[in-house]
Amino acid sequence: MRYPGYDYAQPGGVHLTICTENRQHLFGMPRDGQVLHSAAGLAALELWDVLPARFPTVMADPYVVMPDHLHVMLFTGIDPERPETRETVGAVVRWFKTAMHRRYRDGVNRRGWPPYEGKLWQRDYYDHIIRNDRDLATIQAYIEANPLRWWERYGDDP
Repeated sequence: MRYPGYDYAQPGGVHLTICTENRQHLFGMPRDGQVLHSAAGLAALELWDVLPARFPTVMADPYVVMPDHLHVMLFTGIDPERPETRETVGAVVRWFKTAMHRRYRDGVNRRGWPPYEGKLWQRDYYDHIIRNDRDLATIQAYIEANPLRWWERYGDDP
């Protein structure tokens, strides 16, 4: 899945897609071109919001949580004052998946969230290295339009 020869710890941007196992719809429902997030979807959004506190040299923007996956544009090495801190894309994804798994399990046990079948996350993730400004603009537009595209394709059906 990874791009051969690319150093995922170097400063730069990557577009990530992280999917639930078997594309289970756990994070919300599409409605009128938007995603109405479930409690689990709101928890996933919250984790991306706190990312800078956990990884000060990483930024995630934009990002969208869909019913069965999420898209995020992740930038590493954004603080030139901290060159010794080289957070990798893999470390950020591992943190997110682990933290979300913990929250989801707690939500099932204490808050009545629907249980997932098998595992919460599909193994690994998809990535695309952002190579230039055109790539950046295309990916930003893709992420921001994702809820509307879903709705145009599937309507309000999960």
